[in-house]
Amino acid sequence: MRTVDMPVFLQEYVTAEFDAAFAEKGLTHNDRMNDLQILLRYNHINLSSEQESIDPFMRVEAMNVELNYVAAIDIEIRETATNDIVWAGSISRIHQVVPGEYMHEDRARPAFRQSFRALLSSYPPLSVDPS
Repeated sequence: MRTVDMPVFLQEYVTAEFDAAFAEKGLTHNDRMNDLQILLRYNHINLSSEQESIDPFMRVEAMNVELNYVAAIDIEIRETATNDIVWAGSISRIHQVVPGEYMHEDRARPAFRQSFRALLSSYPPLSVDPS
């Protein structure tokens, strides 16, 4: 699994929550031997043109502006042997962040897991040969 443009503080628990949701489909993460490559790409979309230059993860105390943006994570699953995309999807959420507010991991983790579960509901489960 690989992340692209993901804020450092999100990387560990976003990948852990994706792994957990993916495991519910009968698939496990193995970096050494894998049939699939998973890419999680973070996209940040400001909803106000005046806020284009503001990084919501590097807030200056003197900045007294509510930030409005969409945080999106695009997921690509590729077959390792061919590099063909075999499945893709995305999750997103609109954020309104007031000065002094910060990301609460305890609340965010279950929200990420639920979003990944809903997204992966269309991903085919691992079929096990009964013989």
